[in-house]
Amino acid sequence: MFEKSLLCYRCGSRYPTSELMFRCPECGSSLEVEFDYPRLKRRMRACKDRPPGHMRYAELYPVKKPVTAGEGNTPLIRSKALERKLGLEFELWLKMEYQNPTGSFKDRGSSIEVAKALRFMDSGKQKKRRAVCASTGNMGASVAAYSGIAGVPCTIFTPADASAVKLEQILAHGADVYRIKGDYAAAAKMVESAYKEYGLYLLGDYLYRREGTKSVGFEIMDQLPGADYVVEPIGNGTLLSATWKGMKELRTMGFARKLPRLAGIQASGCSPVARAFMKGSAIRADKDPHTVAVAMECGDPLDGQRAYDAMKESRGFSASVTDKQILSAREILARRGGIFTEPAGAASLAGVIKSAEHIESGSRVVCVVTGHGLKTPYVGVEGSPKDIGRGRRTLARFF
Repeated sequence: MFEKSLLCYRCGSRYPTSELMFRCPECGSSLEVEFDYPRLKRRMRACKDRPPGHMRYAELYPVKKPVTAGEGNTPLIRSKALERKLGLEFELWLKMEYQNPTGSFKDRGSSIEVAKALRFMDSGKQKKRRAVCASTGNMGASVAAYSGIAGVPCTIFTPADASAVKLEQILAHGADVYRIKGDYAAAAKMVESAYKEYGLYLLGDYLYRREGTKSVGFEIMDQLPGADYVVEPIGNGTLLSATWKGMKELRTMGFARKLPRLAGIQASGCSPVARAFMKGSAIRADKDPHTVAVAMECGDPLDGQRAYDAMKESRGFSASVTDKQILSAREILARRGGIFTEPAGAASLAGVIKSAEHIESGSRVVCVVTGHGLKTPYVGVEGSPKDIGRGRRTLARFF
């Protein structure tokens, strides 16, 4: 293991990696795992000889044995059809994260986070053998699936507007599910209370999930080393900040030189990070977030500041898009790109369409498509099947 310390993002305090904690005891900010990079660099020379995917850079994870269901190594394809349709003067690449086992990028984080939970439980540091998580749907399904593999009972709290299909998926994986009267921020407060007051293990957008999610950055750098932009939706901000952490770690290891610019897209009905970034101001929570892209509906994002800083450090950009723009991008992806994604997964393309004139001609732009359309199959899809009779005369009416 190459973990060095747990580092507070805000105040810089360091803590032993053996400690079970999710926030900095001094200032309450988020933590991250700091590695012994000089020692790692000597060890990782053989990584390039390994198969591509989530486990290629295994030494950069804080667990020896991740819980796995075959996550990672998702395709990255260029869509010339969408380039033509949209009249783009740059290359458009799609990272198909919906092809992970439970249908979203969340499985990368769950593989590490649940394994870490299991380690703390087996060592006795975590007394109660039950995990708790707040989710709009995708993380809940992923946590439930990976907890099931690990044999860890889990409880999921969801906001009132969570997708019925997503709730069914969570239940199918065996989790206990509670839908609260409130938004995601209210659900997040509930699970943190369950951790503090009842001793349940806290899963979600905390330090160990970030460590698994960063493999998105590893893979993009391996698959398209010359990428100029990586565009991702922002919910809690963990995906964007983790992608940036993974890319920077590859640069530290000597496996990358030029890093792409990162762009974070939010829905206009829930855009605390995008609004702050575009104004150059502090992030202020949205008190009443609402968007058709429920997976992005995080009014007070846990990793919002990290996402903001990742965009700033990479010289990237941010944008907010309307629900109409999101659904239009979803339709274009399905009809001309062959990809059926949930609304949040189309937000990255919506952001590219809106910001196209600011992207340099000839650039290579990666849109991360985060979740499968079958998770929200009836949202924004136009048309319905037409009932007809049988026989040749019926066919003649249409053809």
